[in-house]
Order: sequence, then C-alpha cells, then structure tokens
Amino acid sequence: MPKFGVKVPEGVAHISSVMAGREQHESDRRCDFATLWAESYDKLRTYVRIFVPVLHDADDVLQDTAVAIAKDFDKYDPERPFLEWAVGVARNRVLQYYRKRGRDRRMIFDVDTVSKIEGSLLELEPRIDSYEESLEFCLQKLPERSRRMLELRYTCAMSADEIASQLKMTVQSVYTRLSQIRVALRDCVRRQLRRTGGNAP
Repeated sequence: MPKFGVKVPEGVAHISSVMAGREQHESDRRCDFATLWAESYDKLRTYVRIFVPVLHDADDVLQDTAVAIAKDFDKYDPERPFLEWAVGVARNRVLQYYRKRGRDRRMIFDVDTVSKIEGSLLELEPRIDSYEESLEFCLQKLPERSRRMLELRYTCAMSADEIASQLKMTVQSVYTRLSQIRVALRDCVRRQLRRTGGNAP
C-alpha cells in the first residue's frame, strides 16, 4: 500500500540545504564575534579611554566600534590577530569622534605616540585594573601645570589655540608639551606596572 507524503523536488532540497548551511555559517560567525569581542573588550576600552578620557563619550565610541566591527566581521581574516584588527577600527572611530567635534586631531594623534601606545596594548597586555591604578598614580606625580594642561584638553575639551591663550603659551608649545606629557605618562605607567607585577617589560 503506497505511503502518502510530499516529495520534495531535488532542486528545492538542494536550496534548503544551502540555506541551512548559510544559516549555520552565520550562526558560527556570530559566536566567533561574540567570543573575540569579549576577549578583547577590556583592552579596546583601555585604548579608547586613552584618547577619549570623558567616560560617557568613550563608552559611545566603544559602542560605535562594536557596531562597526560586527558589520564588517565578514571582512576579518581569522589568520590575523583579532585585537590588532579591532584596534584599527577603534582608531578610526576615535578620529571620527574628534572630526565631528571640530577638534584638532593632531593634539591626540601624534603618529609616533599612537604607534607606541598601540604596540604596548597589543604586546604587553597589562591587567586593566593594574593599568588604571598605575595611570592614576602617574597622573598624580605630574607637575601641577602639566595636570592643568591635561584637564583643559580632555575635561574642558579646549583646542590648542584656547589652551595656548589660557596658559600664555604658543600653539606649537602646547602640541609639544602635550606630546611630552603623554610619553612621560606611558613610561611612568610601564615602570609602575613592573613594580606592581602588571606584566610590563
């Protein structure tokens, strides 16, 4: 006695199989993204906070970074370290943040300093709590005038011209001094991490 049922045409079965495979692939990629993002989150947050010290702005930039990474995740080459790729995306989001505010990105993105910061982030992988504690310690060690410059730049979001006028300096001196302060902070943080066992070289 023949059994009743619906025979699925061969072509439809093939399409269904392909679609199921794609859905599985997309599901796997979403899982990969979630895992890699979770593993890199603290380091990316530290990177963004270095350049965007205002907390709620930094969180917005980090969120924009997450959206951009999720959108372009299919372009990510698994053979490449995820953090290295993600830092590049975060850098572009930070630049976009300053462009929207009409601020002079030269004050933030001195090429040599940025390269050193990114190198430290990618290679040293300090514990985030230790890093933040060391950064706070080093900020307190800065001369009062240097702390004032950082406050004007980051807390008050002043331009180089505005800082120069406020502190009776030339604009070029402001650029130079801010770069020196960032390098001094970086070196101090490294020394402090070594003292506290924070994995700095």
